[in-house]
Amino acid sequence: MKINELPTQYFRDNRQALGQLLTDGSLAILVSGRPPVRTSDEHYRFLANRNFFYLTGIEQEGSILVLLKEYGVIKCTLFIPSTDAMYERWNGKRLTRAEATARSGLTDVAYIEGFEGQLADLVASRTQKLWLDFSADNSQARHLKEQMAQDHPLLETADISPLLVSLRMIKHQVEIDLIREAAMLTGEGILAILRACRPGLKEYHLWSEFQYTLSQAGCLEPAFSSIIAAGENSLCLHYMNPRATIQDGDLIQLDVGATYGGLCADISRALPANGRFSEHQRAIYNLVRQCQEKAFATIRPGIRLTQINEACQEVAREGLSALGLLQPDQPVKDYFWHGVSHHLGLDVHDVSNKEALLKPGMVLTVEPGVYVSEWGFGMRLEDDVVVTEDGCQVISAAIPREADEIEALMNG
Repeated sequence: MKINELPTQYFRDNRQALGQLLTDGSLAILVSGRPPVRTSDEHYRFLANRNFFYLTGIEQEGSILVLLKEYGVIKCTLFIPSTDAMYERWNGKRLTRAEATARSGLTDVAYIEGFEGQLADLVASRTQKLWLDFSADNSQARHLKEQMAQDHPLLETADISPLLVSLRMIKHQVEIDLIREAAMLTGEGILAILRACRPGLKEYHLWSEFQYTLSQAGCLEPAFSSIIAAGENSLCLHYMNPRATIQDGDLIQLDVGATYGGLCADISRALPANGRFSEHQRAIYNLVRQCQEKAFATIRPGIRLTQINEACQEVAREGLSALGLLQPDQPVKDYFWHGVSHHLGLDVHDVSNKEALLKPGMVLTVEPGVYVSEWGFGMRLEDDVVVTEDGCQVISAAIPREADEIEALMNG
C-alpha cells in the first residue's frame, strides 16, 4: 500500500538514534520556529525547522522539544502552544496534546506555559551539557540561544546540528519511498508542461501547468520555487521571474520538484520550444547526458561528492573541445558552472557533510550542466538517485530523459 506521510515510528526511531549519540547528563532543546514577517501583520507560510520535524513530525510554530539523557535512558517532552479560541478563529486549529502524541509518538506532551519551570529544574539539578541547534535561524531559536546564554552562562553548550546531519544523511526506506513518490508527481508536472509547450506562450503559462498538476494532487507548495527559463534566461541558474515570451527556437530549462509526505524531489529537464532540438541544442543535450551517465557510473559507497564532479568535468572537457568551444588552455568551468550533486531529503538541498564518504542509503541529485553563452542558452539535466551497496539506483528513472523521448512526447 502506498504511504503518503512519514509514520510515527520514524520519529521515535530518530529520537532514539540521536539519544544514542549523546552522553549522560545531556540536555537537548530544539524549537519548531516561527515564520518571518512578510509585510505588516502577514507572515510567510510556516514550515517547521527540519531538524525539529525530523524528531517530532510536528508542523506547528512555537513548539519545543526537550530531550534529556539520564543513566542511559532518553526522556523527551514536547511543549506546544495551548489551544486558544480567539487565535484559532483567525488562524486555524492548534494541535491538542492527544493529537500531538498521535503524530509524534511522544507521551509526555505539555503546553508551552510549563516550559520555563521545567527548564529551570533540569538545568539546576541534572544537566551537564546543553545541546542547541546552532543551524536554526528563526526568531524562536535566536531567542532561546540568547536566553540560555544570559540565564546559564556557565553551562557548557554545544551544537547538536552535526549529530543530526550524520543521521539525516542516511535515509530510512520510508524516506526513499516518499522521494520516489515526489519524483513521480514531479514527472506528471513535467509531462503537463511538455503537452502545453509552444512558441508564443509566456514562461508563466508553463509554470502554472506544473503548479496546477501539483496542487491537484494535494501538493500546495513545491519543494522549491520552480524554474522555467526560455532562451537566454536559461543562462541564469536561479531564474525566478518567468514572464518572458517563449520564442520559436528557444531552449527551455525546467528545474522543478514536488514534495510528498514531507520529502522533496529535484528534477531538471530541457525541451525545445517548437518540439525539435536545433543542432546546437542537441549537441549540448547529448554532452550533458554523457556527463550524467558518467556520474551514475561513478557514484558508489566510499567516494566523495567532489569525485563525481571531477569525473563529469573531464567528460565535459572532452565534449566541449570536440565541439570547438573549449580551447586547450581554457578552464572547463567557463562552461561547466556548478557542482553535480547535493544531498536530497526533507530539504531540497538537504543537510550534509560534503566531505563525507558516500554510504548506502544516501540520496543525491545528479545535475551536470553546460552553459554556452555564445550560443544563447545553457542546460542541465537532473535526476535523483539513492546510493546502493555497489553503485546507485535512479529514483526518477520513469521521467522521460532522452532527447528523442522529449521530441516524441511534444510531437505525439
